[in-house]
Amino acid sequence: MQFTLLASALMAFAASAVSASPVSNEARMILDVWAPTIISPNASTVWTEGQQYNVTWDTSNAPVNISNAAAVVLGKDEKLTNTTLVSGFDLRQGWVTVTCPSDVIPGDDYSIILFGDSGDQSEQFAITTSIESVLSDL
Repeated sequence: MQFTLLASALMAFAASAVSASPVSNEARMILDVWAPTIISPNASTVWTEGQQYNVTWDTSNAPVNISNAAAVVLGKDEKLTNTTLVSGFDLRQGWVTVTCPSDVIPGDDYSIILFGDSGDQSEQFAITTSIESVLSDL
């Protein structure tokens, strides 16, 4: 998924950016692509519908120029869904709080896709209903 998104973006850029003049260092900085590693959620994470959670990512290698069009989208079965959990935040902060949707089907094949300069996908994790959480504690 990550590779497909990045490959599509790079092909579109290459097709539109053909130029006879060399690219300046300043212009190259603008072209930095950053795909931060998502720390949480991870494979051992379980979210409960309707609850708030922090999505966190590593900012240690962030470039100077980062897109301000950041968004966190829910993925299911390694595919994008139409569920944007939050958008319009600064990628440099390394975390954002989201609310787990209440209208999802419980499962262990959910992921988070972090969009900004690039799209980065978390490990798959589980989402349960609050009833399932109570029953599993019995």
